[in-house]
Amino acid sequence: MTDNIIRFKAKVALTAEQNLAEFINSCRTHLTVFGADSWHQNKWDTWKGKRKVVARFSTNLKPSNSYHYEPLSAPFLDFAKAYIKHSYTNKPISNLQRHMEAIRVLEEALILATGKADILLLDGTVLERLDEVFHRQLSDSTARNKSGYQMELILNFCREHFITPSLPEWSNPYEKNKDLTITLDEKGKEHRSDKLPTTEEMMLFAELFSKAPELGVEAEYFTAIYALLMVAPSRASEETVLPVDCLVWEEDRAGDMKLGIRWVPAKKGKVGIKWVPSVMQEVVITAVDRLKRIGEPARKAAKYAEMHPEEFMIHEKCITQKGFSVDNPLSIEQFNAALSLRFPNFSSLKKQKWLRLLLDNNNDKITYRTLGKFEYHKFTKKFPSWPYVDTDKHVKVSEALLLHRENEFHGEFSPRDFSFCIPTVNHINDRFVQKKSKPGRTLWVKHGFSLQSGEPIELSTHRARHWLSTMAESGGMDELTLANWAGRAKVGDNRKYDHRTEDEKSEEVAELMIAEDAGVLVKIKHRIPVTFQDIGKDLDGSAIVTEFGVCEHDYAMSPCQRSGDCETCKELVCIKGFSDSLELLKKREQEVQSQLDKAMADHKMGAFGADRWVSNHGWRLSHIRTKIRLLEDESTPEGGVIRIPEEYDPSPVKEMLREKGLDTEVALPEELEFADELLELMEF
Repeated sequence: MTDNIIRFKAKVALTAEQNLAEFINSCRTHLTVFGADSWHQNKWDTWKGKRKVVARFSTNLKPSNSYHYEPLSAPFLDFAKAYIKHSYTNKPISNLQRHMEAIRVLEEALILATGKADILLLDGTVLERLDEVFHRQLSDSTARNKSGYQMELILNFCREHFITPSLPEWSNPYEKNKDLTITLDEKGKEHRSDKLPTTEEMMLFAELFSKAPELGVEAEYFTAIYALLMVAPSRASEETVLPVDCLVWEEDRAGDMKLGIRWVPAKKGKVGIKWVPSVMQEVVITAVDRLKRIGEPARKAAKYAEMHPEEFMIHEKCITQKGFSVDNPLSIEQFNAALSLRFPNFSSLKKQKWLRLLLDNNNDKITYRTLGKFEYHKFTKKFPSWPYVDTDKHVKVSEALLLHRENEFHGEFSPRDFSFCIPTVNHINDRFVQKKSKPGRTLWVKHGFSLQSGEPIELSTHRARHWLSTMAESGGMDELTLANWAGRAKVGDNRKYDHRTEDEKSEEVAELMIAEDAGVLVKIKHRIPVTFQDIGKDLDGSAIVTEFGVCEHDYAMSPCQRSGDCETCKELVCIKGFSDSLELLKKREQEVQSQLDKAMADHKMGAFGADRWVSNHGWRLSHIRTKIRLLEDESTPEGGVIRIPEEYDPSPVKEMLREKGLDTEVALPEELEFADELLELMEF
């Protein structure tokens, strides 16, 4: 924080009342956070980075929400405001929820114990009422733990700053919950089983998806939605903003076409494309085609509503003649045909509240004009950003993939042609989670699917997200890729969806442990340094891994003299099976062959100096082909170390020594023969 902030300092000589007054005045006068002139307001806000921080000084003693609330009681309200200013100035955070929960609990405990919301009355009697209020106001144990920690800080502040100097010590009694995603006890197992679907459940869904065309439009629609959730860890709410043209094909580095889905994650995840695993491509295409077909009439109606606000769309089921005036009253038959209803007469319409209001507001007459206004507002109000389905206004309702007509899946009523709806997460879950309150609504019950154990199938949309995340962790996907694939804002959120036990994680770690006798390929794969001894060179230190293989040049002795020309370097060691070195050498072979052919053609034409290039390219090509031949040789084992044989590329120095009849090998010290008198001279 800035240095010009004047901080409150309590004085022992002052009374508690004086210290409190000084504290409130200091924070009100000198601390500018939340605005210098906001003190009389009961709702403050500021920004920490891109996050809006809100402090709402509302009481728990009266019903409230974000817009309608009663403030904390005086004089406690001034202490609460001063404390929040003081705390946020010292430590700005992005969420003050737990601070405010603790303040509200303290106010209620003060009133229960003393009859007045005054921080100066804080004593042991008030502390005895805290647990009662905590459990009444905060049912969640995690909330009690975090708010209890903030309560401990408030009480310590009051004691240490002589506002309530004789206050007994109070420690947060609410323990932090265990991380049930990793614990091995029965609670941990039960938690993971609730979050993670079984293999049997997933196989039943696969069967339901394949049989859906035979089971009806409801099964086709909802299994298609769930199938898209099985492609990548996703939230069902994110699917509701998918456009019809959500699929995209792109060529990968290997030249293969890969399928992806344009996806906008919730909770500030990274916008992008979710790539579809190859084995799921046909499933995704089938699912999207089903959703396109089922939703086409609804998208047509939404487009009409967008282009013709408050006008009724005359559809195929309407029985009025062409040219029928929109202001002419409709007969009961015409009305039923327009809305796909089955009322015997207009009197029976008044049994329905919405129809009674429609008749009362239009002199007991219904026309296409009145229907148009009513239907337009009825369906568009379900989309707050109309004509867009998403708040960011990227996808129009008329382009939404999951759009469907009203009564599309009703067992008794026909779909209404001039209608368009988008499913909620609850609508989707109702088809896959068996509840006692809705026993026959799931697709499992309707079509006779059940677990062998007889237990109800509870395959909620979020369980697919947990299942995919856990499978990806088990398969070794790195954390950053998984977070991007799942559309998570933070990599650390992965652990909330990882339901492997500690034993399973330990087994995975054990697989990564490298044996002492691991070969070069294994070390390179796991990014472990390759020593010179690994490639057969008697030298301490680590070699450098390149795209062609391993460089055995000792850079501590001298710089590389080849300027990166690795292909013909004797100090390059190729490893059979490593990376794409063989393909790279073959590509280089073609390039050098082309250069050699040109040099030979120029040499035949008598170009000056071309003969030297013929020799150079030929010498280079022979090195490359030799390495290719050795790498492709079946007798060369996987991970085998390959060098250019000495006889194929003798050293110029050794050639000169051979021409003079001298020894070309370096003798070891123990092999040298010294005359006895020479040894005597060397002795001390």
